[in-house]
Amino acid sequence: MHVETKKLDFVTVEGLLAYGEAFARRAPAEGVDLPPPAAPSVDRLARTQDAMDRIREFVRRAPIGFPEADDYRAARRALLAEGCGGDELVLFAAWNRLLAEGELSPLLHAPIGPLQKPTHHRPAAIVPRAHLTPQLAEGRIVLDLGDDRFWLLPRDLSGRTILFAMRHGISRVESKTHRVGRRLANQLDPERGIPRADTVGAALARMVGVVGQQLDFLHLSNYLDPRTFLHFVSRSPNTTHLFQHVVAALTPDRSSHPDPSFEPALESSDFGWVTGVEKTVEAEEAAKAFGVDVKTVKRLLKHPLYCYPGGTSFYDLYIDVIAGLHRVGHSHQAKVACLYTHSSTLRALMIYLDPRPFHEAFLEFSEYKESQDNVVLLTYEHQQLSGYSTAVGLSERERVTRDAWVTVERVRRDRVTLRPRQIKRIVALVSGGDFAGGGATLKELRVTGNRLGLDVYFVHHGFLGLANNWIEAVTEQDTRGMSNHASSPIGSSRFEDFKNEHVQQAAMQHLARWSESRGQSTTTSRARRRSASIRRWRWPMNPLSP
Repeated sequence: MHVETKKLDFVTVEGLLAYGEAFARRAPAEGVDLPPPAAPSVDRLARTQDAMDRIREFVRRAPIGFPEADDYRAARRALLAEGCGGDELVLFAAWNRLLAEGELSPLLHAPIGPLQKPTHHRPAAIVPRAHLTPQLAEGRIVLDLGDDRFWLLPRDLSGRTILFAMRHGISRVESKTHRVGRRLANQLDPERGIPRADTVGAALARMVGVVGQQLDFLHLSNYLDPRTFLHFVSRSPNTTHLFQHVVAALTPDRSSHPDPSFEPALESSDFGWVTGVEKTVEAEEAAKAFGVDVKTVKRLLKHPLYCYPGGTSFYDLYIDVIAGLHRVGHSHQAKVACLYTHSSTLRALMIYLDPRPFHEAFLEFSEYKESQDNVVLLTYEHQQLSGYSTAVGLSERERVTRDAWVTVERVRRDRVTLRPRQIKRIVALVSGGDFAGGGATLKELRVTGNRLGLDVYFVHHGFLGLANNWIEAVTEQDTRGMSNHASSPIGSSRFEDFKNEHVQQAAMQHLARWSESRGQSTTTSRARRRSASIRRWRWPMNPLSP
């Protein structure tokens, strides 16, 4: 991630030390396991300058990378022990001052063991009908979940692990208002959190049951038998509460349930001395220390490399989560594991499974709302995690996208109805990549359309042609020999600009004339459009050109 240092030029070593020392003097709170109080020091400022040199050496070796996540963690611990004399506040000040100067950015690109993003994403997800292709369904179990959604799962677990990563519901101390983290023994809220845990468990049990029926129908081994599932929790009580309610829904007929195992990769962020503090108080104290407003200081606090006083950064959590889930997947192949965890760990997982580089995906998932209750379905195979999908519940962003898609589909179904003797014209285009048998298909479209009394028009060069009004009427002479074309004889394109709403509006204006009553003769209008098409070919490829 590129850091514009001018945006963080308010960060000073003196301000960092004053801010960190203020929180280090906090009195212990009930249920919060704070780091030991920082010892008084008069030379902390000088030692911070020396520590910055050690951190620069650490960053300079980043391009070489670290074979495993443990190697990165060991080097990070050595910075504290050797470079900072074990003083957490010295590390806090030195690290974040270098962050403000933009010197820590190479760490985000350092190759670290399993953190290299997978180049191949095997689909094991919930997809809409429009995205379901034979390639996606090949060798998979395809389940219809309703609302035009399908769940794709492997037929067996040979050489792979299935992971259900679930976050807890609403806790008594909410992460949207407080810095919760692994040092706070949080409980599920009885009025809101417990019912949500029950809902997640019931939904997961229902989906697992549907898969089991399908496996039985196909005479395959039921690898989704809840009695064989492994269960992992973090140290926080709310993950154990979630486990209890989910497992009760998965196996309601059992008098006793298995005990979950502790998995460190499922731990939440370590906010050090800031644990349990209201986010508004945290930001106000930082703004006071640096002499800026709250909005300005959040540029520092929201950075993925920002290290909390006595704690770690989000990037450190990201390394722990991804490396840990790889370890779980590798250690329990041919098994199904339920992982009960926190919003920050699911956020790290989403960033990893997003195909974009870390810094771009981080911006997309910079916030994770408290109202989101997700079960992320994963597969581990070929030493990689893949198959991100929201299996139970939807994030706010995904819910908005899905609702918009469903609304558009309903409107489309209402409008696009093939009523006899009311359809006058067909306008066809080819978009995407290669179209095997395209010539024969287009010729048959023209023949059948004319036989039914329809005028047939072809759009040249896909959606690019639609945006530029490259639409021509088709005659019998035009389609002679088309069957011999291996692909599309009218061209095709992948036109990314068509995602722009203005481009879509221009295309709709071009199509509007074909929804009107029949006008001039085909020959005259065809000649006029061909002339206009030739002129447009000489223009820059701007679909909004007048």
